[in-house]
Amino acid sequence: MRVITIINQKGGCGKTTTAINLSSAFARGGMRTLLVDMDPQSHCAAGLGVPESRIDLDIGDAMLAPPTKVIDTSRLLWRAGRNLDLAPSRMRLAGLEAMRGGLADRPDRERRLTHVLDRFKSDFDVVVIDSSPSIGLLTYNALAAAQIVLIPVETGYFSLQGATRQVSTIKSLAKRLGVSVQTWLLATIHDDTSPVACDLLEELRRRFGHHVVPAVVRRDTKLREAASFGQPIHEFAPDSAGAADYAAVCRWCVDAWRLRSGEQLPPAAELPLPDEAPDAYEEPTSTVEVAPAERAAVVNPTGLAMELRAMLNASMGPASAAETDPAPAGVVATEPRPLGPSAEMPAPLSRAAELVQRAQRLLKKHEAPVDRAPVLRLEGDLEVKPDAAASTIASKLCGVRTTSQGVLFVQPASVGRRVSVAGSFNGWSPDTHVMSLNEALGVFELCIPLPPGRHQYRLVIDGVWVADRYNTEIQDNSLGDANNVVSVAMREELLAGA
Repeated sequence: MRVITIINQKGGCGKTTTAINLSSAFARGGMRTLLVDMDPQSHCAAGLGVPESRIDLDIGDAMLAPPTKVIDTSRLLWRAGRNLDLAPSRMRLAGLEAMRGGLADRPDRERRLTHVLDRFKSDFDVVVIDSSPSIGLLTYNALAAAQIVLIPVETGYFSLQGATRQVSTIKSLAKRLGVSVQTWLLATIHDDTSPVACDLLEELRRRFGHHVVPAVVRRDTKLREAASFGQPIHEFAPDSAGAADYAAVCRWCVDAWRLRSGEQLPPAAELPLPDEAPDAYEEPTSTVEVAPAERAAVVNPTGLAMELRAMLNASMGPASAAETDPAPAGVVATEPRPLGPSAEMPAPLSRAAELVQRAQRLLKKHEAPVDRAPVLRLEGDLEVKPDAAASTIASKLCGVRTTSQGVLFVQPASVGRRVSVAGSFNGWSPDTHVMSLNEALGVFELCIPLPPGRHQYRLVIDGVWVADRYNTEIQDNSLGDANNVVSVAMREELLAGA
């Protein structure tokens, strides 16, 4: 029995979509396949049409069962298709990792899943594990049980940067657990019409060589639709690009990993890591080390003035050291340096205008005299000149950030005629929080006071629900899509950062 764990801590990379459709492809090829959902969000059950309310036993119950107790497979396993069974999860699975959740105090707590799968090794040819998105006991169990690890990587810049850390984390965890696993990367959600995406795919192959699966999963809306209907892609849309891509991935896996022949798994060379990869596993944190060349693109929720200073300095060209005030090498983006009196925040009527006003103070020496350029009057009697710097300001404001007044949402005016924010804080209503158009800046804007914590949201543009392309922090939802996430700090932390 071959055990394949699909893992990635980054949301929106197609991890669960790959687990469902690759398992289904194996089953269609005649292999007895078991899909194990180790994600407490239970997306595999939703993606295969299994209602969570009808789940009697989940994989967590099987992991806690005594070794001598017989597991009732009729209550645990769901027949999701011919040759395909599902061992589902429930939200309660997240509690297993707690101090008194039942798993943490077991002497073999990191190999409980391995013991469960050992009971089924004569019943299945292939086991596919959809791992938890966090690093904890659930991920340890998924990794300890695996012979092969597959990392889905979206062909985007942030995903490419995260792939290196993900590979390093897996190698460190495997060493800690004393297991030997083969690690492979699979390019997903690939836009083959985008030159940038194609360049990133080539960079992924350059970094990791033959450890990148040759087959590529292209971006296909049918994959999302299939998940919402509770079907694998080959059942929902057999002629789609997604169905063809996962069939190609399946064929490569069967040949490369010798799944059908039952032969010993062929040895794989050590997965190379670029020089900048960390050597050891570190607990994930919200602190990100930023290279000097990338610092201008980093959004700092508690240091908006620092962000504006960086991007406006870049747009205005070289200046004196006193004006640009560059951050030293190795600065941590989540710890803004004091900006002095120029960073004080007034309370204008427009939040976007507030940010522009602050940027103007930082670039006052670069502004043209009033008599040389027309003046636009905005809310709060703020004057902005329609030059290149102002255009840069408007474009760079887009996205979401935390201010002293609340969470500021900004989108370019060109996206549509009506833009609203729907999220967990307003019952996912597309009508309660409609963004206002600031014609002078060319943006839609809305400031919402939100309590501390993590809040999920999506944009509704002219009646169409879409993700915020300017916010890279996302989390998978039950529809096989991804919601954007904004984190709000405690007020004391926010004031300290400002």
